[in-house]
Amino acid sequence: MFGSIFYNFWAALFSFAVYFIAAIQNPYALPLPTIGAAFIVAVIAFSLMFLIRYFLGYVFYTPEAPVLLQTEEELPGAVAKETDKTQAVPQSDLPAKEVEDENSEEIAQVVRSMLQGDESLSR
Repeated sequence: MFGSIFYNFWAALFSFAVYFIAAIQNPYALPLPTIGAAFIVAVIAFSLMFLIRYFLGYVFYTPEAPVLLQTEEELPGAVAKETDKTQAVPQSDLPAKEVEDENSEEIAQVVRSMLQGDESLSR
């Protein structure tokens, strides 16, 4: 469902205020029936807001992409058939820490070369 219950309360408050202001314009309006009718309108708006929030949640819903997990129990033939149907990104055998170290070393090298290029221009 989209949003929170506060949207329902805001809708109820807004509908109560609009109905009350519109109904009180009548010079023959009595206070208690006008307030009672405004409360009924607010309850109806509160209830309808659930449907609106559900519809908005349905419209804005984006499903997550399925994650492919490979287990040791799968047969090689089944894995080959499965990869034909879907695209899987192969992962490196290196641990994440080593990949980070390689990337940081490459970045450091690029920064050094940029600094050396700046020093040669300033001389």
